[in-house]
Amino acid sequence: MKIFLSYASQDRPIAEAINRALLDQGHDVFFDREDLPAGEEFHIRIRRAIEQADLFVFLVSEEAIDPGSYTLNELEIAEKKLRQASGRLLPVLLRPTAFDRLPAFVKSVTLLESPGNIAAAVADAVHRIDLKRRRALLIKAGVGVVVALVVAGGVWWTLATREAPTELTGRDGAPLVLVPAGTFVMGDDEESPKREVFLDAFYIDGLEVTTGRYAKFLAATGSSHPPEGWEALDLARGDELPVGGVDWNDASAYCKWAGRRLPTESEWEKAARGTDERRFPWGNDRPMADRLNFQNASPEAYSGGLDKVGSHPAGRSPYGAHDMAGNVAEWTADWYAEGFPVGERRNPQGPASGTSKVIRGGGRFEPAERMNSARRSYGAPELRAEDIGFRCARDP
Repeated sequence: MKIFLSYASQDRPIAEAINRALLDQGHDVFFDREDLPAGEEFHIRIRRAIEQADLFVFLVSEEAIDPGSYTLNELEIAEKKLRQASGRLLPVLLRPTAFDRLPAFVKSVTLLESPGNIAAAVADAVHRIDLKRRRALLIKAGVGVVVALVVAGGVWWTLATREAPTELTGRDGAPLVLVPAGTFVMGDDEESPKREVFLDAFYIDGLEVTTGRYAKFLAATGSSHPPEGWEALDLARGDELPVGGVDWNDASAYCKWAGRRLPTESEWEKAARGTDERRFPWGNDRPMADRLNFQNASPEAYSGGLDKVGSHPAGRSPYGAHDMAGNVAEWTADWYAEGFPVGERRNPQGPASGTSKVIRGGGRFEPAERMNSARRSYGAPELRAEDIGFRCARDP
């Protein structure tokens, strides 16, 4: 997709990070005005680039909407060319800006705001816009409503009747394992009440996200928010260790960048326990050193405290996911609550809001009795601890 990235010169650092993230997705981005010649040719090329763009990304700040800013000229050209803003204009709020000061064209669509990694949030929003655009183009290319319905029906039938592969590789190179659709018993009446839950099929990372993969995310998005303790890591030797010291927003931003999402709490538990109500990923036998990294008091996470992901194959879950007990605990998508709605039995998503997010799996410091796969813990989304990491999930 051709994208025109409009920004004030004061916002160049974040614009560069957004540009890198969009280029990594394969988009054609018109970004750097400094490489253009001065004079009339400058304005001609700017106008041509805006007119040829499929999407106009406007970085909103006080400087960008200042009456003397050149970005307003670019926005005026875009308004005349695009005619309608929906699906063609993406305004991105960089810093708090008075809404009544925004140009009417910008206020005609929803502004993108993100409390976490803004470059990853923009990349995710552009990805969704591109998917909608591609679908629209496919529909327009059809020869009529009947043909479109027939094609759609054929696609649906193919997807509904074919078997999903049991393993996939994510966009970031991570291995994913399939957890088939069906019911399982969530909880154990000790850590949380037992209840039968139905989940649609989903994929989950077979390994916790590693420092090596997270380093590529930091480089691609230009993030200046590295994990806690990152400076102590020798990446050349520790790139297969699980990343820790990330808060919930960091974890969610990574999964979006990688084309996935954080697993829900119920997805995480099913992936760890399967359908036979086992206490631990490997079964009901007590935790042992060959199955997981636990009761590890080493003061240095990246120098003896954490094990390489996949180092304990005897501790795999029924679906082949490694390290779902020990090593690092893991963020999930859900807000934390003490109880569970009685009727929430199909693909539960947890509360709509809250103050803490659910953490699962138990970290390396914790004892055997805290490795139970039904055990729940929680932390504020801003919490960072070197024994809390994450893995991602996605729909088939």
